[in-house]
Amino acid sequence: MTSIATVSSRAKTRVLEVHSEIRSAILAGRLAPGERLSPGAIAQDFGVSLGVVREALTRLGEQGLVVSQPQQGFQVIPLSREDLLDLTSTRLDIETLALRRSVQRGDVEWRAQLMAAQYRLSNTPQHLPDDPSALSEDWARAHQEFHHLLLAACGSKRLLDIAENLRDSAEVYRRWSSPMPGSATRDIAGEHRAIVAAVEAGDEDLAVQALASHIAHTTDVLLQGAG
Repeated sequence: MTSIATVSSRAKTRVLEVHSEIRSAILAGRLAPGERLSPGAIAQDFGVSLGVVREALTRLGEQGLVVSQPQQGFQVIPLSREDLLDLTSTRLDIETLALRRSVQRGDVEWRAQLMAAQYRLSNTPQHLPDDPSALSEDWARAHQEFHHLLLAACGSKRLLDIAENLRDSAEVYRRWSSPMPGSATRDIAGEHRAIVAAVEAGDEDLAVQALASHIAHTTDVLLQGAG
């Protein structure tokens, strides 16, 4: 006989699976900003209940990747100038705070892992060889790992969770900024090196300044591209 606890555990697992797949599709650009999400169609695709899909979409909404409006249902977060500026301002507040704490509290192991992550990222091609406008998934994963490690020594899980949710929202914008003209001349690898060099030197002010410039640069590219 199947216990209630077993059924509940299976349901949570399915929610996490659906959540993970939709999140990946949004961050990879397979689901476009503002695209409508049909719970019924998603439930059919995954072979799960509507309840599972709605819970997964609600979690994505809490993370800033999906929005829900009365009479309109769910959709991928739309892109707007106002939201981008608000997102950038909030990221600057949260991520620079987390980085400052990481520089203060991080040990040798953390610095070694960060240097390794930066080396891996700098040696991973950013775009596909046969399509210079398409972002490499290997690079995207290495980039995500680098930024995760950058803040990982801050000592606060809540702060890290907030920062990660904000970065997820920013990833949607960054994906759509990649083909824009202003991104072609950008030295992203150099920006990462500058952050790590400041961390290695133990200079929290310089590290924060370098990260703030790095975050703001994507916003500048997007706004220039939007005309």
